[in-house]
Amino acid sequence: MIITKKSVCIETIFTEVPFEERIKLAKDFGFEYIEFWTWKDKDIDKIKSICENLEIKVASFSGDQDFSLINEQESKEYISFVKDSIKTARYLDCQYLVLHSNALGKNGEVLNPHHEISDYKKFYTMVNVLKDLAPIAEEAKVTLVLEALNTKIDHVGNFLAYTKDAVEVVKLINSTYIKILYDIYHMQIMEGDLINTIKKYIEVIGYVHIADVPGRHEPGTGEINFINVIETLKLLNYNGIIGFELYPLKDSKQAVAIINSL
Repeated sequence: MIITKKSVCIETIFTEVPFEERIKLAKDFGFEYIEFWTWKDKDIDKIKSICENLEIKVASFSGDQDFSLINEQESKEYISFVKDSIKTARYLDCQYLVLHSNALGKNGEVLNPHHEISDYKKFYTMVNVLKDLAPIAEEAKVTLVLEALNTKIDHVGNFLAYTKDAVEVVKLINSTYIKILYDIYHMQIMEGDLINTIKKYIEVIGYVHIADVPGRHEPGTGEINFINVIETLKLLNYNGIIGFELYPLKDSKQAVAIINSL
């Protein structure tokens, strides 16, 4: 069985052309979904128009940006920003927003690790904020997916770095519209044991990201056995979106050919 719900991240793929033109390339190469990172710096009206004309959908984008989920002093601003993101998602007919523990910069760098806050307080704050956001997400029917990131290479200082911790937070919220984003690239770096982790937590996995390790390139360029990983997702009847958030090793055309073969 071929994966049917594939999303291509146009922040990292098709970068040979300007941003909006990448949407058409995604459609030309057979994708039904695109995703991107921040939305405040994008022409949302233009993206909506292009997607409607091409009959391609926005699968996800980042629901947070300048404020940290773990910092109680920023909770009001964080909630307000996510509310605006939910409105934008509804406008784009997008069903998923990606959330992070820390505010991230343009290149994914952690803006503030908040070492002054204890781990207990950080978890407590995440749970409280997501409890406040849950009924808003439920009413809008937009799923918030909490993503753990690797802290060894790409996001030094990020608080949420392991699957089990993201899962514990989500389970405490107990909402069908609060899930985790399981990023195979990040979690291979941080913890490995991909297949057992997927099996253990499949019920709370709302979104999957794929890239190989090392390098964050397309499947087959590194150490991960994606054939077995994807087969596991199929056997577990995962019917959500798989997003390809990766940097082509050579060029986008070759990367996309590999993606489309999965």
